[in-house]
Amino acid sequence: MIKKLVYRFLRHRHFWREVGFDELSELYVGMMFRGMAVSMSGLFVPLYLLGLDYSVTQILLVMAWYFTFRSLVFDLMTAFVVARFGPKHGLVVSHVLLITSTGLFLTLPHFGWPIWLLGGLWGAAQSFFFISFNVDFSKVKHTEHGGKELGYITIMEKSGAVLGPLIGGLIATFIGPQYIFLVTIVLLLGGLVPLFRTAEPVRTRQHLNFRALKLSDHIRDFVSMGGMGIEHNISIFMWPLFMGLFILSATAGYAQLGVLISVSFLVSIFAARATGKLIDERKGRSLLRFSAIANSAIHLARPFIGTYPIAFGINILNDIVTPGYRMPYLKGWFDAADDLPGFRIVYLTSMEMFGSLIKALLCWSLVILSLYLMPHRVLTIGFVLAAGMSLLMTTERFRALDPKHTDG
Repeated sequence: MIKKLVYRFLRHRHFWREVGFDELSELYVGMMFRGMAVSMSGLFVPLYLLGLDYSVTQILLVMAWYFTFRSLVFDLMTAFVVARFGPKHGLVVSHVLLITSTGLFLTLPHFGWPIWLLGGLWGAAQSFFFISFNVDFSKVKHTEHGGKELGYITIMEKSGAVLGPLIGGLIATFIGPQYIFLVTIVLLLGGLVPLFRTAEPVRTRQHLNFRALKLSDHIRDFVSMGGMGIEHNISIFMWPLFMGLFILSATAGYAQLGVLISVSFLVSIFAARATGKLIDERKGRSLLRFSAIANSAIHLARPFIGTYPIAFGINILNDIVTPGYRMPYLKGWFDAADDLPGFRIVYLTSMEMFGSLIKALLCWSLVILSLYLMPHRVLTIGFVLAAGMSLLMTTERFRALDPKHTDG
């Protein structure tokens, strides 16, 4: 039923995509379920672990193991699974792993699972999702209207994410924090339903050759993608941790964080739609640079915020500018994958692996710093790094974002 509603609402906007809209609609619906599930639980993880008396060092260790397992094991494993069976099978594995990972957080107060297992399994789920989704979307999108399609998929993800934090915050406040993970599992099970309504979009049983891709031709891609990945993860993990330590109320922290994130996601829906149109009008690079610079300034302001209303405002600003740099960048990235026939999976996976490795090194560095510095100082260093990484995104030179570039 949900798929029919999505189709009815968006079909006239995809008049150029009659043949491939079924594949896109599956991704739209899947992203809505996943957006609600992940925003309901994942964004509350730092606050949840603080409530269980985990130290800042231990919480940073969760993220360090998260990226270590991704970079050394699961990113590469996912590439071979996608090449052999297709990205939709990879998305199913992602859902199963994320359900299992969510179950670990749900039962953490009772079993005290080791930190490496919490981070490693969570990272495995994300590896299977991001690489599978990137391969799937880059294949079924339409090059000329990729900006709009990115806009719609962002809208569907954020539509689910608007409700997730609000519902999760209320559940955590009035019933118990662990129950947000139980509801997340139910939503992830629902997200499995639309995945196999159509065939795999890429040829299966592929043989990958990582050595054949000339990495020297894509150095700017790796550097700029590494910058975007570090910035994004600091923003979605360290900012809730900072708020939990220094801003949110001890009694209503979950509800406050849920309202803040839900309103911010609602604002980002409108920003995503406008951004998609600008990208297709060949204004993507200008928008990316302006948004990346504004985002850098936001990160530099975070350590000085000490009240909830100001945190509320800075979060809204962040979710206005985030689509402005992420969507143009992803448009250029996906189109660059189109220009590498036979190397789509290798190219996308190589950049994910590089990004995971850099993020793992950063997290381990912050873990070490947390042993010697106060939490506020450690998180401040993280925000300064995020500001620099935001500017690093502007080093991209994707052909699809050239103002005079024409497809075909």
